[in-house]
Amino acid sequence: MPDSPNHIALDIDSDKVAWLTLDQPDSRANLLGAATMGFLDQRISELESRIATGQPVAVVVRSGKPGTFIAGADVREFAEVTDPAEARAKSAEGQRILQRLSRLTVPTIAAIDGTCMGGGTELALACDWRVATERARIGLPEVKLGIIPAWGGCVRLPRLIGIQRALKMILTGSAVSADRALRWGLVDRTTTSDGLESMLRTFAIDVVRKQVVRKSRPKSVRERLLEGTGVGRSLLFSGARKQTRKTGGEHYPAPFEAIDVIERSIDMSIADALAVENEGLVRMAETDVAHNLIRLFLLGQDAKGALPAEALADAPTTGKVAVLGAGIMGGGIAELVAANDVPVTLKDVDQDALDTGLRHASDLLRKAGDRGIFPAEEVGLKFALIHGTLEYERFDDVDLVIEAVVERMPVKQQVLRESEGHLPRHAVFATNTSSLSVSELAKTAKRPAQVVGLHFFNPVHRMPLVEVVKGEQSSDEALARAFVFADDMGKTPVLVADRPGFLVNRLLGPYLNEAGYLLEQGAGVAEIDRVLTGFGMPMGPCRLLDEVGFDVARHVAREMERAFGERMKPSPVVELLTEEGRLGRKNGRGFYSYTKGKQGGVDREVARILDARGEVADDEIRDRCLFLLVNEACHALAEEIVPDAGTVDLAMVLGTGFPPFRGGVFQWADTVGAGHIRDRLRELENTHGPRFTPAPRLDDLADSGGAFTAA
Repeated sequence: MPDSPNHIALDIDSDKVAWLTLDQPDSRANLLGAATMGFLDQRISELESRIATGQPVAVVVRSGKPGTFIAGADVREFAEVTDPAEARAKSAEGQRILQRLSRLTVPTIAAIDGTCMGGGTELALACDWRVATERARIGLPEVKLGIIPAWGGCVRLPRLIGIQRALKMILTGSAVSADRALRWGLVDRTTTSDGLESMLRTFAIDVVRKQVVRKSRPKSVRERLLEGTGVGRSLLFSGARKQTRKTGGEHYPAPFEAIDVIERSIDMSIADALAVENEGLVRMAETDVAHNLIRLFLLGQDAKGALPAEALADAPTTGKVAVLGAGIMGGGIAELVAANDVPVTLKDVDQDALDTGLRHASDLLRKAGDRGIFPAEEVGLKFALIHGTLEYERFDDVDLVIEAVVERMPVKQQVLRESEGHLPRHAVFATNTSSLSVSELAKTAKRPAQVVGLHFFNPVHRMPLVEVVKGEQSSDEALARAFVFADDMGKTPVLVADRPGFLVNRLLGPYLNEAGYLLEQGAGVAEIDRVLTGFGMPMGPCRLLDEVGFDVARHVAREMERAFGERMKPSPVVELLTEEGRLGRKNGRGFYSYTKGKQGGVDREVARILDARGEVADDEIRDRCLFLLVNEACHALAEEIVPDAGTVDLAMVLGTGFPPFRGGVFQWADTVGAGHIRDRLRELENTHGPRFTPAPRLDDLADSGGAFTAA
């Protein structure tokens, strides 16, 4: 431990207000790792000594990094803990230090400007007062890592804002805006980022002079009955468990542990309650789910390592974007950009299409405002950042163009040729293609080094993955701009090679295709989907095909067969249903019936056409779909579509919803064993043909006893 707590500056001004400024060196954000917590402990000792002599009279905790308070604890350090005793000690140490902060005998104020997550929120809860700026986002996302808040989050938050609101924050792991935090009593005052420092100086002195009265949060009769009585609390916690079971099933134990900790500790002293919280963390830290979720989180943090650090460091911020093509995808991308306060021009050649795209973007922004993702009053301001046009106007100063026109190479080539002459030389042209060659498209360009792939997944506002596709001539500078842009939009970018289907659609191909073959053999639509959702997939393959659209699925299947031959030979089922006029959800006619957009049961006509007899066992459905997915992942890794197995796992979880609790395709495959998967594929190959032939990499792993995730 260094002698000087250089992560945290301590200054006392002329009004005797102490300013603790966290500014972790060589980091874009403050993280509460062991070193920083040690420095905080030292600073608290200094404050205790100075307070005893009459100064300071108040303490303000703030960040030296604009736009972020504290991003949380250092997850990388936590991931290295393997011994339960060490986990218990580290958690207890964090609790002890924040308890010391809470016990200072002068008022303490947390100044929350921007991101405040996990341990940062727990530090703020240990202060007496909290002031937040308009850009503050405050949350406790620990359950998303398979653990629980354990530096006082489960203890202090329910006592501050009420049990129901605390459960909502902790069980979902979602952040709240400054406005909502103020309404809930999580913060005491809000202000602008520009006015934060001057407001804090006045507020601190007013607090010391007892001229600030804490506003008590009124409780409804229902809240008093639920939270203030034994029967009410029993109903409340029972309901929370029921809802958690409904949304996440039994696969994720951390939310249930958080409920237990809060229920057991709510009436205890803080010291006793913290001990209960600590033990809850230790129990969760030992689970495979926590190990898998933390691994995925760190893989997301490391995804940028696929590009040279210098290129990323030099990549400028994208100040203006243009989107070509105002369909559902184009409108979704435009909304994403505007929601992040970046001006965007949305262009189409058809006024009706443009109007539809603008309307889609407007609806998405309104819904985001309703959900509190940003203040509702900002919806109009954000929509005003979207400029719709039928011409190449306002293109002379854009930094990034995203092409989202129909999935046909001649059309994309024409759009590239037309747009390039209207763009500044530095602009990057990114195609949103899901299957066509970026390298082939770039042959049309005057500046092919500026052409990359930027593959968003539908729906854009929900899906966290973006595949950044490196064409044969794509420069590191262009790729870095695409990477930084995706990150700024709140997405996780993954670099993939320019091969048919890239990574995610390439792996989904045989998985979805096998559902067709199973249907041919008499398996039922509902049975197939039940087996795969039971495994943990967010929806079964038949329901997913409805969402994708049969016409799109047919086009992709043909491309995959052209690229990979017999291994990807499409089942005739999708072709048959498309010829019957079925396109899936988009025209209300898919495997399932749809009434006013709402999904019903399996369409009776489909059941008649397919003649489902229920003759395929559950384990065969599961093996055939999932082992083919693993096998294709082995092929893709051997072809260096992505650099390693971890990237495959990350992309499939974020891009398809492969069950996060299982850790990804390869992490799960390691629990099954390469030998078992290889042998089962050989059995299926003997019965069903060469699409089940084990990949050479899988053969090698089975023979050597190696692990998929070691690749």
